[in-house]
Amino acid sequence: MLKYLAYLEPQFGPFRLFEYVSSRVVLAAITSFVLMMLVMPPLIRWLKHKKLGELGAKGDGAVVVDAMRDSKKGTPTMGGLGLVACVFTSAVLWCDPVSMRSWLLVFGMLTFALVGYLDDRTKVFKGAKGTPLAMKLMIQLGAAFICGIGLYLINEYNARVILGPSHPAGAPAEHIKQFLNGDTFTVRLGVHQLAFPLLPVTYAIDLGIMSVLWVVFVTTSCANGVNFTDGMDGLAGGTMLIAALAFMVIAYVTSRVDSAEYLKVLYISGGQDVAIFCAAVAGACLGFLWFNSAPAEVFMGDTGSQALGGVLGLIALNTQQEFLLVLVGFIFVIEAGSVALQVASYRLRGGKRIFLCAPLHHHFQYKGWPESKIVMRFWIIAALAALLALATLKLH
Repeated sequence: MLKYLAYLEPQFGPFRLFEYVSSRVVLAAITSFVLMMLVMPPLIRWLKHKKLGELGAKGDGAVVVDAMRDSKKGTPTMGGLGLVACVFTSAVLWCDPVSMRSWLLVFGMLTFALVGYLDDRTKVFKGAKGTPLAMKLMIQLGAAFICGIGLYLINEYNARVILGPSHPAGAPAEHIKQFLNGDTFTVRLGVHQLAFPLLPVTYAIDLGIMSVLWVVFVTTSCANGVNFTDGMDGLAGGTMLIAALAFMVIAYVTSRVDSAEYLKVLYISGGQDVAIFCAAVAGACLGFLWFNSAPAEVFMGDTGSQALGGVLGLIALNTQQEFLLVLVGFIFVIEAGSVALQVASYRLRGGKRIFLCAPLHHHFQYKGWPESKIVMRFWIIAALAALLALATLKLH
């Protein structure tokens, strides 16, 4: 909303900065970071007062993991409440209020945060493992389905408003001609296509209404992937920070016709607000790490991990670079994959396990690696994978 301060430029020249996407990206990150520094201390005190803390060992046979959990017993959880609130505030301030993409991201973040919040409350007050898996999955799928319908309608609207008037005669389907800084650019408008890394956009598949189911799969998978990663001080927050920064760049370049034509990627109308939202997430994650770095003063809980995971999937879908999630969210992918492989191996191979413990970060913990070393090395791998993802944008 603060972007409209640019209209006050005649009264005060520097207000023109609020018109530029690059300025709002920086301001969104700074805003969410500063808000986190202000919000988290009182939130941590409130969580302690309400005794909303970790319960300690689960007693499920994972001795090393139980010892770690016992050492953190009582540490406040549900810090994701502050994280979600700060991202929401920053996004509302700096994203264009008429941009439906930013409101879709806000809705997805809040609904997945609600899923995590219900799970956290069940764990704390009932001493259980959380919301029953079937119920949790049903809520996730319902939220993701609504997001899928929303994204489908947004893309349909863009197709009607932009594609019809801007489609040059004789050009391939879904291509539009746009003008920027006196130059003419011809790009393929992102609607319902599924684009593939390393291949030209001419090979993108139009999913049509089936894109709704694709949204359900991607967002639910991401929500659970980040949730599995949230098991050590700073691990999920730092990895999400890297992923948000990577998709901030991706969203920005796909929202400009000049860079979209140069990189030969789908042009995303309204993608600049996705970049601003990514900056808000990155700033909030950076602020959260101030309190979550070892030894952690607070944990994000499922409230934070579900919200961040769900919105990461939606961010990828809004840039139509979903397959880059495999690299940008590489740690989340291998963490979720390690759990799936462990469960499958245990059931199909008569109780035999692939890993000493799953998710994967616990496997290295069993091998004797210190928690701080595991977290730092996972961050390094995440950063390298994200850089590789950005490099693929020009490889077609």
